[in-house]
Amino acid sequence: MCGIAGIVLRPGAGPVELRSRLAAMAAAMAHRGPDDDGVYVAPDGRSGLANRRLAIRDCSPAGHMPMGSLDSGTWISYNGECYNADELRAALEREGYRFRSASDTEVLLYAHLAWGEALLGRLCGMFAFAIHTAGTAGAPGGLLLARDRLGVKPLYYADTPTAFVFASELKTLLASGLVGRTLDPAALAAYLLLGSVPSPLTIYRDIRSLEPGHALALNLDRAGPPRLRCYWNLPHAEHEPLDAVAAEERTRTLLRDAVRSHLVSDVPLGAFLSGGLDSSAVVALMREATSGPIRTCSVVFEEQGYSEGTYARAMAEAVGTEHYERVLTGPEVLGELERILWAMDQPTHDGVNTYFVAQTARQAGLTVALSGLGGDELFGGYPNTFEGVPRTLRAMELAGRVPGAGALAGAAVAALPVQQRWAKVAAGVGRPTSLASAYLVQRGLFAPAEVRALLGSDLWAAAQSFDPVRHIAERAGMGGDEVEPFGWVSRAELGTYTLNQLLRDTDVMSMAHSLEVRVPLLDHRLVEGMLRLPTALKRRNGHGPKPLLAQAIGDLLPPLVRERRDKQGFTLPFKHWLRGPLVPRIDEWASASQGLLQPKAVQAARQRFEAGRLHWSRLWAIAALQGWAAQGMR
Repeated sequence: MCGIAGIVLRPGAGPVELRSRLAAMAAAMAHRGPDDDGVYVAPDGRSGLANRRLAIRDCSPAGHMPMGSLDSGTWISYNGECYNADELRAALEREGYRFRSASDTEVLLYAHLAWGEALLGRLCGMFAFAIHTAGTAGAPGGLLLARDRLGVKPLYYADTPTAFVFASELKTLLASGLVGRTLDPAALAAYLLLGSVPSPLTIYRDIRSLEPGHALALNLDRAGPPRLRCYWNLPHAEHEPLDAVAAEERTRTLLRDAVRSHLVSDVPLGAFLSGGLDSSAVVALMREATSGPIRTCSVVFEEQGYSEGTYARAMAEAVGTEHYERVLTGPEVLGELERILWAMDQPTHDGVNTYFVAQTARQAGLTVALSGLGGDELFGGYPNTFEGVPRTLRAMELAGRVPGAGALAGAAVAALPVQQRWAKVAAGVGRPTSLASAYLVQRGLFAPAEVRALLGSDLWAAAQSFDPVRHIAERAGMGGDEVEPFGWVSRAELGTYTLNQLLRDTDVMSMAHSLEVRVPLLDHRLVEGMLRLPTALKRRNGHGPKPLLAQAIGDLLPPLVRERRDKQGFTLPFKHWLRGPLVPRIDEWASASQGLLQPKAVQAARQRFEAGRLHWSRLWAIAALQGWAAQGMR
């Protein structure tokens, strides 16, 4: 796990001293790679790469980056892990390549020399990398950027008239001094509508996110935009006619292979263990794959109803892990808030939980931790979307068949003095009926009218280029099984909420502590296999949450975990903290960030929260945005 960055001066741009700018970018992401750093500048002084290294495989100086093949003039800066590196290394050795290191970086470098962009289809792992190729008499120099299939590792870029700049984090791009800080109104509105800034937007107008499963190619010697290419997309369901036993066997095999492949490491490796089914499955399969020591980490709370410590301890004891449990309090969170906001990179209303469990893992001596992220998306673990979206869609269809019912229902639910979802329902019945509209009702944060009140009319008008329903529909895909809600919701979760919030937050919050987090349940081979299994086997049908996952690995779990029937997310007690220890800081942020949000709308939201009419996540989303802005990130 590392941080990557680079600069390419555009044709016609004046001279720029690249080495110092690349060094500044590397310094801005030192937390991503405390073990080593490096800068490469091309001989003509007009392009270069930077890297910060968190050494995981081959921790010797032989793994230094940027890494070059001196005879070819090709250099790479790489962030991630290639889980089939040994297989690719053997193939390359058969083609005559000789390796100087045991790192997967060198495997990627030679794989590009051997196979070009076709290497992307052969990689299994999480990655974001840049490959810089020198020009020759017969071919111009080029830059290739690529991002893994599910978007586990981030990659951002800005294409300005003077330079093309890229990096693993937004703050690293800003450190180049070549990219502006102007906020994007569409991104601000999208954040308030969805709870996170959706890719390819970023909070800054001039910076974009490279989409998952995409590659970007840039000609170093010619003006013109970069070429974007999609090399992988979420598959549509092609349901195989498997019975329950065959599906369970297929699932267990894919799970076992995914977890086993994610265990490769030359440094201490462990796991996050919440006590839920997903993280327990990962830990159980880790134990099946190794007899060596396993360290697990969890965070629990003093507040009743939030901790899963009993289940985590039972799981740790059952498989014999060295378990670390941290009791997290509101005052502790208050003391870390400034660093949490800095780690966010761009506003998010989630991720604080990951910040603290990653901190706990690092304090326990881990450099790598496996997470159960992805299980809910593949196996139907979110009742509000997998069950709520079809119900909402049916209600919208019913309202559409009765003349005047939509407007009447919208007015009625908007008038109810209850939680925030009613405002979203009111907005939903006024839209064209679709799965994407129903999904927005369930997964969205604020309703459009509320976002307009928070931003003000001018910012809201400038934000109309973003359509949340269209965004969701594009990410979920409209072909194949669009009439089958379970598969559609699974793809919608993976392409929106998982990508833009869970994975992004996991990356920045873990890397703030120089910890690599791996997500074996989002191994692309497992994802493809699960999306193609019959939906009926994945629905609850009264059998508890995620029945297919439970049946596939249930014999590896202790009864207390296996027989759970409740779904409890890894949620912090913000409902209590926002009425207690965090109040002074929220007041401070509100006064320091005047002009970003409308003060009257913010105050109204706070009053509704105090009266029990606004969910805590909405107030925290406002506070996180204000706190991020107050830190000077604008």
